Amino acid sequence: MSQLQTIQKAVNYINKKTKNFKPDLAIITGSGLANAIPPLEKKITIPYVDIPGFLHSTVQGHTGNLIFGIYKGVKIAVMQGRFHYYEGHSIKDISIAIRVLKFLGTETLLLSAAVGSLDKNLPPGSMLILKDHINFMGTNPLIGNWDPAFGPMFKDMTCAYDEKLQNILVKIAKKHKIKHKKGVYFAVSGPCFETPAEIRAYRKLGADVVGMSVVPETIVARQLDLKVAGIALVSNLASGMSGVALSHKETLDVMKQSEDKFAKLLKDFIVAVK
Repeated sequence: MSQLQTIQKAVNYINKKTKNFKPDLAIITGSGLANAIPPLEKKITIPYVDIPGFLHSTVQGHTGNLIFGIYKGVKIAVMQGRFHYYEGHSIKDISIAIRVLKFLGTETLLLSAAVGSLDKNLPPGSMLILKDHINFMGTNPLIGNWDPAFGPMFKDMTCAYDEKLQNILVKIAKKHKIKHKKGVYFAVSGPCFETPAEIRAYRKLGADVVGMSVVPETIVARQLDLKVAGIALVSNLASGMSGVALSHKETLDVMKQSEDKFAKLLKDFIVAVK
């Protein structure tokens, strides 16, 4: 079965469950942020495991549900948890969920993720609004599964993150007094955290934060001509910067503390892109 057929099968299943619900905006929640979505009218929850051809989330803090609903007149879809290359998934299969969202009717995608900061002025609890990224994962989600229905094989990535959406996020962050700046996300494969030497190298390459997701999703979304916005929530200073060992538990603990501010930001962003 081709990936296009897999996607069409998943879309058909979802459309039957939602009665052809067409989301205006899709949101992917990062580690520990699944509970930050606002209360939705006409809410429908579909576990990933029930969707034909959909991957399954295996990481703690990634719930594994696709949720549909309406918030203040805006139809949204929320992926509670994402899929990572380090889980052992084929990189090309990570594209399935994004393409399903597009085929359901989505035009705008908001990505969120927990990250390590390479900037001491961007401490845990602060936020980087993505203006660009560096793909250092050693692979690309567009390899080996192209179909004309997905867009051009050789997609221009000059404007990976929509500038208008960036400015909306800046305005909202200022309103809620969330420490933030615009910057560059550096994507690595994971799952181990980086060495201090690697962090020094990444900083010299122009990175502001480092993480193990977001970039494959952005690449696929841009091929599909989705408008993309990205929020990187800082869970820790990167290796060698704080003098303490890193852990996923720390990530989840800090993200739990950030849930309230992320929830406020989400509510305002949904209304702003209406």
